[in-house]
Amino acid sequence: MEQKKLPDALRINRNRCILAIVVCSILCFLVFLAVTDQLLRDPDVLIKEVGWKAYHMFTVLSNILMAVAAAMCIPFAVDGMRYRNYHLPRWYVNLMYMGTTGVAITFLIALTVLAPAAGFYRVMLFSNNILFHLTCPILSILLFFFINSDHRIKWQSTFIAIIPVVLYALIYVLMVFIIGEEAGGWRDHYQIYRIAEYLPLPVILLILCLISFGIATVLRLVHNAIHKRRKADMERYYQQAEAFSYPDIETAIGALADLDRPYDMGGELTVPRRIMNIMERKYQSGLSTKEMCIRYIEDYFKDEE
Repeated sequence: MEQKKLPDALRINRNRCILAIVVCSILCFLVFLAVTDQLLRDPDVLIKEVGWKAYHMFTVLSNILMAVAAAMCIPFAVDGMRYRNYHLPRWYVNLMYMGTTGVAITFLIALTVLAPAAGFYRVMLFSNNILFHLTCPILSILLFFFINSDHRIKWQSTFIAIIPVVLYALIYVLMVFIIGEEAGGWRDHYQIYRIAEYLPLPVILLILCLISFGIATVLRLVHNAIHKRRKADMERYYQQAEAFSYPDIETAIGALADLDRPYDMGGELTVPRRIMNIMERKYQSGLSTKEMCIRYIEDYFKDEE
C-alpha cells in the first residue's frame, strides 16, 4: 500500500488541532485579564460599571460567553490529536456562533457608535478596551471562520445566535426602565434614554434585533463560504490521494483501517465516516454509510479474530 499522501492529511489535522488549542487558550487568557481588570479597576467619568457591576455590561458578558465557548473547544482539539480526527459537533458550532455574534456586535457598536462619540483611542485602545472591544472580538471572529468551520450553519441557527442579545435587551429594559437605578436597578450606561427621546422603546428594541440578525447573517454566510471551500479542498485532496488508487472501495476501506490501526491508543474508536463518504463518491459502489462503517470496523479488528 502506498501511504505517501495520508500522512500529510494527518499532519494537517494535527496542525489544525494545535492551532485551535493555542488560539482558544490565548482568547481565554485575554478575556480573563480584561474581566479581572474590570472587576478591580476604579470607576471613571465614562465607565462606572466596575467591580461586580461589570456584569451589567453586554461587552463583558459577550466576551465571557465567547471565552467559555473557546475553552470548550480545547477538549475537542485534544481528542482530535489523540484520535487523528478533529471534529466539532453541531451544537458546539452553534454555541460558538452565539459567542461570535455577541462579540462582533460589541466590536461594531464600539467602532461605529461609541468611538465617534468618545474618541477612538478611549473606546478601542485605552486600558482593557483594547481587549474587550478590539483584540478579543477580532480573534474570536477569526477563530469562528478559519478554525471551527466544521459544519454548514443553517439559516434557522441565526435566530439562536441572537438569543443572548435579545435576553440582554429584555433584562436591560427591566433593570433600567422598569425598576430604575434608584430602586436598585441599573444605570442607563448605554444612554438609551437619549435615543428614546426620538424613537419609542419598542422601535429601538426592534432595530437592535434587526441589526443583530444582520450581523449574525453576515457571519453565517462567511462561515459557510469558508466551510464550503474547505470541504471541497478536503474532498479533492482525498480523491487525488494515492490511497484511492485501489480497484474497489472494499480494498480502500481495508487499507484505511490498516493505516489507522497502528495509532490505536486503547481508547474510543473513531470511525472516519466522512472520509469513507468521500471515497464512495469516487467509487460509486452503492454501499451505504452503515455498510462502510461495519466493513471498516471488521477490517480494523481483523487481527483479533
